[in-house]
Amino acid sequence: MSVINTVTDTFVKIFARKNNFVIPKFLLPLRRQMKSINKTQVSLLEIAIRESLKNYESKKVVNSLGDLYLYCDNEENILFFYDDLENLLNEVQLPSDEKLSYSTLRFVLQELNRSGFFDKDYIIKPFAVSLTDKDFVVTEELLFLDDDTIKLEGDIWTEMEEDLDNFLKNLLQ
Repeated sequence: MSVINTVTDTFVKIFARKNNFVIPKFLLPLRRQMKSINKTQVSLLEIAIRESLKNYESKKVVNSLGDLYLYCDNEENILFFYDDLENLLNEVQLPSDEKLSYSTLRFVLQELNRSGFFDKDYIIKPFAVSLTDKDFVVTEELLFLDDDTIKLEGDIWTEMEEDLDNFLKNLLQ
């Protein structure tokens, strides 16, 4: 969260005016993402992910980790972390009054990736962090890392289309 707070504070200092606060177009996805983040789960999930990989590193049955699987038992409200051989690495009891927020989990994973947390010698690429059901069938991919592949998600295509239209319009004038 410190990166978000730093960016937000810097933005407010630079762009805030008395009563006229304008959010630039490039920050809109960040603003949408921050609205859907469950701030109470961020630190819990970050610690759980760090502990899971620390547990994997200490066991190190296999030389490399290719995927990390997460399963959330909604009845007990427990989040389980498994390696790619379906060995249990960690389990975390979530607060009973809260459901797991996938957008918060995705945000935590992206922040860990930005900080270089997944740049470990035992993590092989392509590396994915995925949600599964109780039978280990992947239901949603939360993070995908590969040195050679770039995976685009979200509304990037509509924004690119608008930018391209504006570019062509200016070029033809």
